[in-house]
Amino acid sequence: MKSSKGFTLIEVIIVVAIIGIMAAISIPAISSWLPNYRLKAAARELYSDMQKIKLEAIKKNTNVGIAFITVVFPATGGSYQAFVDDGAGGGISGNLVQDGAEETLFRTTMPASCSLTSANFSSNSAAGYGPRGLPLRSWFGSAVLRNDRSKWYKLSLSIAGSTKIEISSDGSAGSWN
Repeated sequence: MKSSKGFTLIEVIIVVAIIGIMAAISIPAISSWLPNYRLKAAARELYSDMQKIKLEAIKKNTNVGIAFITVVFPATGGSYQAFVDDGAGGGISGNLVQDGAEETLFRTTMPASCSLTSANFSSNSAAGYGPRGLPLRSWFGSAVLRNDRSKWYKLSLSIAGSTKIEISSDGSAGSWN
């Protein structure tokens, strides 16, 4: 009598049933986790983009700005756009407004279920860096991102040009870690 190798039909059905049960349990957990993951990713991307424009200003020895378009919660969305603020094509250099023929570096839109709810940089909705890596016009401030699960992240730009990400400690917009 030869020994047979392989799986029986019963074993395969049991494994498929276990996989189905595991999937049914994990899908709700993943769907509740996804909005928080997207918000954290958007906050880290904004942080990275702020570092990128600072390096671009130093590398090109010019002014680089970033303009924010915010939305009012509960709407989702918002965006920001980075540009070389050098006065090209009749624009005004260092005014933190993309005018004339100033070059666009990149544009980023908030992911699904995330909102860019405020951008306040010395009473303006734009920020930027000069050729030495310091904030243009000494404007400092913050941008706040929120998701539909009442989680908040704030990206702050200091007068020295450093950026940091803070998360709301209790889910409200006013208590930051």
